[in-house]
Amino acid sequence: MLLMSLPLLVAALARLPVGVLTDRYGVRVMFPAVSLVAAAAVLGLGGAGSLPAAVVAGGAAGLSGAAFVVGASLVARAFPYGRRGLALGVFSLGTVVAVAISVPSWRFDAGGRWAALVLGVLLVGFAGLAALVFRDAGVGSRAGSPVRRCVEMVRLASRTSLPLLYALALGSVVAIAVYLPVYLVTAFGLDWRRALTVTGAVITVAGAARLAGGWWTDRLPTARLLTACYGVAAGLCLVVALEPWRWWLTAAVIAVVAVCDGVASGALLALIGKAARPDSAGAVLGVTGAAAALGGLLLPLLLAGVDRLSRSYATAWTVLAAMLLAAAVYVKRHGLRVGLGLAVRFEPEHSPTAMTVAVVGESDTRLGAPAVVARLAELAASDELVVVYGSDASVPPRTNTNVLVTGLRDRLPRHSVVAVRMNSDSRGRLAVLLGEFVETGTVTIAVTPTADLRDVAAAMSSYLHADRVLTVSFTPAAGADLHEVWSRG
Repeated sequence: MLLMSLPLLVAALARLPVGVLTDRYGVRVMFPAVSLVAAAAVLGLGGAGSLPAAVVAGGAAGLSGAAFVVGASLVARAFPYGRRGLALGVFSLGTVVAVAISVPSWRFDAGGRWAALVLGVLLVGFAGLAALVFRDAGVGSRAGSPVRRCVEMVRLASRTSLPLLYALALGSVVAIAVYLPVYLVTAFGLDWRRALTVTGAVITVAGAARLAGGWWTDRLPTARLLTACYGVAAGLCLVVALEPWRWWLTAAVIAVVAVCDGVASGALLALIGKAARPDSAGAVLGVTGAAAALGGLLLPLLLAGVDRLSRSYATAWTVLAAMLLAAAVYVKRHGLRVGLGLAVRFEPEHSPTAMTVAVVGESDTRLGAPAVVARLAELAASDELVVVYGSDASVPPRTNTNVLVTGLRDRLPRHSVVAVRMNSDSRGRLAVLLGEFVETGTVTIAVTPTADLRDVAAAMSSYLHADRVLTVSFTPAAGADLHEVWSRG
């Protein structure tokens, strides 16, 4: 258990600082560095002749888990918004390839020494290839302390539920990978080789399911998908806990649980990757990847502890079902906030402040709410901002129902964000109120019927003496774009 847990712990501790350093120095530097460290650890593990040496080398091998952050940040920078989720899902298939390679290696190299030698040589070769081939389109600023940046990202992660949900989804897959072979051997009497082969097949299917989750997030809202995945997985865990049947039927049910967790983890990774700006992709994916690694470490340990204390596999499956059900209920109740993605802060460059009126239609927020909210948050961080939002919803604009209010409050903790219902008849009376909000630095969202959107936007820009009027539009391929309609200059 120590040999399995230590690499995950090291990976969890290394992913955030490696992500921050990737933003600072780029993948051309960090990929070779991580690969060479991983190669040394793998070669040391293959040549270890004692348990202490194996523990030390195995812990150092956990640094290879940080390579995922470097690669994911490269993918997030290289692919446009509309294909980023699918691209991250394809990148996640690396785990499937690893399992597919490792299964036959058990038969031909039981001790793993030749496999370690081959893998170490390949990592050295990849380090040299990465240094020659990779180019960084833009590397973030090298000013500031990496330690301070790590602390900022931990604070960001602690204010949102996405890292925890991602850790639960990915941790459940890891827990199944650790728990399933023991369960098949002790509950059904399978031999170890057969149990490991079945487990490898289950984890391969779960890894491929991450691709489906990323594809979905590129095209459709994610919150309902997450609710369904967590809910179905919880119900099937309870089914497994009731009574063991034939081993192949139980393995099939557990495989569906792993698929649900894989789809959820792929969707969450895509949602997080889409929220990351190019100059902060490494830090964002690093902190969420660290949470996922901790989930992969703590959840199997929890289930193993419950199993040992209760001496019942049913109790462990019930505990996992309860955690997944709690996640499903949480996403169901907080779907709006979860669907908006990670609330990454934006630090604007110093420039003269402008009075900006941004016009947004409800149709652009049905699928593209995370991208639209991120664009508006960037504007609000640098300009005095009034948003004119065309919506035909009959309910008043409350915090828990208006997607722009919810998203901007998460991304602008130092700003006040209010919504005011307005139409062509009330625009004159409420324009004074909007002017007072602007004077106090409040970000105001004027919610108006879609038919009155242009008239209200024109009236507000005239009354507030706006410096420019922008429209915010969303397309699945490009994300949210700003279009200047009018400028005082």
